[in-house]
Amino acid sequence: MSKRVLPDLTFPMVEYGVLEEPWDLLSLLYRGGAACKVKEVAQLIERRRLGALRRERVELVTEIHGVLADQLVAGGSKNTAKARIHTIRRFFAWIDNFDASVSLETVVTVFLGWTDHLLLRQRNKSLTEATTYSWATIVASVLDQVLGRTTSILKDSRIRKPRDTGIRQAISSEPHDLTEICAFGHILTDICVALTTDTIFGPLPVRIPLRDGHTIEEWSGLPDPLVTSSPILTKQGRETWAAKATPQARRAVLNLRIEAEMLTFIAQTGMNSTQASRMRVTQFHYSSHLDGYQVRQFKDRRQGEVAFEIFAEYREMFERYLAWRAANFPSEPDGLLFPILIMRRLQDEPPSFYMVRKICTKLGRRYVPPRSLRSARVNWLLRASHDPALTAEMAQHTKETMFRHYAKPDLQVAIVEIVRFHQKHEPLVSPPAPGECVGTGPLPFPDIPSGAAAPDCIASAGCLFCSHHRDIDSEDHVWSLASYRHLKSLELAKYHPPAHRLKTAPLHPAAIAVDRLTAKLSFFERSNVQREQWVKESIARTEEGDYHPAWDAFIQMAEMRHGN
Repeated sequence: MSKRVLPDLTFPMVEYGVLEEPWDLLSLLYRGGAACKVKEVAQLIERRRLGALRRERVELVTEIHGVLADQLVAGGSKNTAKARIHTIRRFFAWIDNFDASVSLETVVTVFLGWTDHLLLRQRNKSLTEATTYSWATIVASVLDQVLGRTTSILKDSRIRKPRDTGIRQAISSEPHDLTEICAFGHILTDICVALTTDTIFGPLPVRIPLRDGHTIEEWSGLPDPLVTSSPILTKQGRETWAAKATPQARRAVLNLRIEAEMLTFIAQTGMNSTQASRMRVTQFHYSSHLDGYQVRQFKDRRQGEVAFEIFAEYREMFERYLAWRAANFPSEPDGLLFPILIMRRLQDEPPSFYMVRKICTKLGRRYVPPRSLRSARVNWLLRASHDPALTAEMAQHTKETMFRHYAKPDLQVAIVEIVRFHQKHEPLVSPPAPGECVGTGPLPFPDIPSGAAAPDCIASAGCLFCSHHRDIDSEDHVWSLASYRHLKSLELAKYHPPAHRLKTAPLHPAAIAVDRLTAKLSFFERSNVQREQWVKESIARTEEGDYHPAWDAFIQMAEMRHGN
């Protein structure tokens, strides 16, 4: 079978950048082709460096191509399709490495072998659990459509979805994340403020002062002389380049400002990077809405639909950027809103934010990608409004999508809600006895001992047998229990029943209270080492006459009466 009679495995529906290599799955039909560089594989096939075509693969690869092409024609993301092709190439590279035979009939068995290989790499720590699951899921989703399966091929493998530890991680890292996001926002704002037209086209290096005291130096394509020295680039060559105050010569610095503005715009509007990269400049009209503005675009003298919403404080910054863009791109008054100067990709594709990433690396700061910025905005709106429906509408998502992909648990909100719940259902009040009360009236235990003081919200001993009484997990509470037990012991010591009733007299209420307090102290002592120390320290204090302030005066009076 020659190349001329093979099915077309290219993707003509995809628009490519100037230097971007067109996609072609032809390499998957040759052993070693999947692992080759995309730009070299065509020449290697022509020169027969990859051997003979694997005929058994033709039907399978054709079906895979059909699935990917159908998704693109249906409006699927180019980036998603590109990621799928990369992962499928990994799958075929593994097949080639073992010189395995794969066809439409055997692909299930081969796929299961590949997933076992991924699990082995995961155990060897060369792959994370998330990466293993992601790669297997991508290939499985394509093969499921190729094979027309109703249940995923992934279920036949031993790979399972990673356990959802996101809640614990989100709670533990949330304050840290918010701090890093705020610091990242400060960097973006400082870049936008510093890179005026005069600064960008002024002498090199361009200096960007940051509010934390650092200063960024950008040489706009020239290597930093303090970091590296190039024997090829002479001093005269550096001076010649530095003297070029043209957009192409200052492209890196221009892109830095545009990338920073775009990330700020995404954080403010919640728009995804693809939408933002395709927006064009028009006449914007602002109308007040909630705490900000709804921004509409005018077209043909008619007010258009709402394009995005911004906070009131961002309007001045956005207007300043529009004026800067108009001054630096006068030939494109109605061009892209964020016209990043590039060569390797289409202008309406999301940028990689290379310049901002580089700055963050220099500063040792975390780069926050657009998705995380959008997530932070959603969570902030959700906590500020306490209205999931309104937040989902502003984020242009359904509530289900918002909660599944963007909303994160908030520790402070959870604490407040838990406290409010207990205040509503178990409102704490100060009882006469040590501890707290969660009721609105006395409620005796069903099995209250005979002779025990009945709860009446007046006598301290009655609280010990009330269902509303609660102990407190603290050393102070344990000290209070020990001191109160000492007080009841003094009360019990004064009791002397008649001699003829020594055997028949019921237990004194104070004795029942002492037993109850002793049981509480024993529970604390047995529960853990820390509480055991609390009990020992509290008992030692009472033996030394150091009583809890709540009972000190009562104990002193009881001891004086006992002494008399």
